[in-house]
Amino acid sequence: MDDRINPEPAGQLHPLSAIFIVVAISALAFAIELTVADHLPWGDEARGVGAVLLGAVAALWLTLRQAGTVADIGMVRPKRWWPVPFWVLGILVTFIAAQALVPQMIAPLFDLPAPDMSRYDYIRGNAGAAIAMALLLPLTAAIPEEVVYRGFLMRQFTRLYGDTRTGAILAVLSQALVFGLVHFQWGLGGIVMTSIMGIVWGVAFLLCGRNLWIVIIAHSAAHIALVLQLYSLPPPS
Repeated sequence: MDDRINPEPAGQLHPLSAIFIVVAISALAFAIELTVADHLPWGDEARGVGAVLLGAVAALWLTLRQAGTVADIGMVRPKRWWPVPFWVLGILVTFIAAQALVPQMIAPLFDLPAPDMSRYDYIRGNAGAAIAMALLLPLTAAIPEEVVYRGFLMRQFTRLYGDTRTGAILAVLSQALVFGLVHFQWGLGGIVMTSIMGIVWGVAFLLCGRNLWIVIIAHSAAHIALVLQLYSLPPPS
């Protein structure tokens, strides 16, 4: 495999233009969410949901416009279902290990603050809220985030850098950086840890043959584990 950049197909948007469209739509939606958050029930807790959902819609529309099929971003049924649980388990173990080890590796360099999860304090000790969140997160976060970041962005970054080993590495790192930055509401610790998440999901996406559904299932399981962790904490005083 060489490191040559593939020529841009005629009649298609440049990858950076496609990325800009999705990011701009998401940013506009987020700005609107900030404006109306105080006037809606659960406005603060749900902040960001509209941005990622509209971003996913834009990503799917551009994918269909350019490729004619969502298979271009990995939305295809796994060829065999029996390995899927093993893939999901392996991804989750890697994800948990990365979350545990990375802060320790960074600690000698600088003090990394823990992600700010205070906006989810209402889940702590609240069974009803925890169940609702566990059911909603796959639909409002895992699926649209994987469509945008691992599916669409990795496809566009691969077009930008070239379909090579080097291009794949750069695509994983680039989408992970964007994924981390959009979680700025969680503070510096949240940006770093979600960037690590993005790397784990991105590498997993490549290793499982660019099948987005496998990563979506793993991402959903990770979100449910997070909800259980938050629920197990004592209610805020």
